[in-house]
Amino acid sequence: MPLKIALDVMGGDYAPREILLGAVQARRALEVELILVGQRAAIEHELSDIQAADSLGLPEFEIVDAPDVIQFDQSPSSVKERRGASIRVICDLTRAGHADACLTMGHTGAAIIASLITFGRLGDVLRPCVGIKYFNLQPQTLLVDAGAMVDCKPEYLAQFAQMGSIYAEKIWGLAAPTVGIMANGREDNKGNELTRAAFALLKNSGLNFIGNLEGYDLPNGVANVVVMDGMWGNVALKLSEGLSEQLLGRLSKRLLEVEMPNAARGILDEFQVMMDYSRIGAIPVFGVDGLMLVGHGRSRAAAVVGGIKSTMQAVQVDLLGALRAGLTAPDTMG
Repeated sequence: MPLKIALDVMGGDYAPREILLGAVQARRALEVELILVGQRAAIEHELSDIQAADSLGLPEFEIVDAPDVIQFDQSPSSVKERRGASIRVICDLTRAGHADACLTMGHTGAAIIASLITFGRLGDVLRPCVGIKYFNLQPQTLLVDAGAMVDCKPEYLAQFAQMGSIYAEKIWGLAAPTVGIMANGREDNKGNELTRAAFALLKNSGLNFIGNLEGYDLPNGVANVVVMDGMWGNVALKLSEGLSEQLLGRLSKRLLEVEMPNAARGILDEFQVMMDYSRIGAIPVFGVDGLMLVGHGRSRAAAVVGGIKSTMQAVQVDLLGALRAGLTAPDTMG
């Protein structure tokens, strides 16, 4: 029986059109059923337009009406009172067993709060977090936390490392993922009060902890799991995105000016693929007792398909079961 995913059609900069285009492509290419969640009238209107321009005919979808949408400029905590928001409804469907997992390209903060409200915390987890692979430049390097928890305690970072390690084991098949914590130098005494305290916990955690990392270690793939608080994790992620877009854009423009040969065009395309956010897929919310995955807010159809693939993989490898079995409280690590 195919997996079933509850998809937030209203989340993302290009919703609902691009989310629906991705849903159509995924249904044709993958063994998956999708529940389309959002404003029914808008969904039906967009599907009608897509069908009119599509000679193949549309696959069948179940549609669940959700009249409310959490916008990116709205407070994530507003999701607590807005039970009709699409990002809440996808969680409700998953908790009720109507879907195996849920996926949004919408507000990350709202996704975390909605999943916490609906699923509850997982075991002894102190705080949830999100992890994201370092593009395809280093596809087996996970940055965690990527933006969920900006104010952290050492114990939070230790659990982020645990959850990231379990993810790397289950999703990437790594037997003993290496773990490092971001600091301002590799020496054991570097960092601030937070990272030094977390260093001590991680050193005795039983994880494959390799110590402090510096900023350039992230793009060089020195560790499989790179731990930092959510503020600096998000800064590192967005800085990398912006820098790669600027450099590759300028390089492309310059090569066009000098009439680059086709071979050079192919090489440039390879580098663009390495840093293309749309190829990341979707990232799980770690630390909640249910499968909620979040894609990039700028996702277009291809990125939505990637997000659906990521969600399917998380279900297929029983990521949630592995997290339930593998997590321990920080004071029992080791």
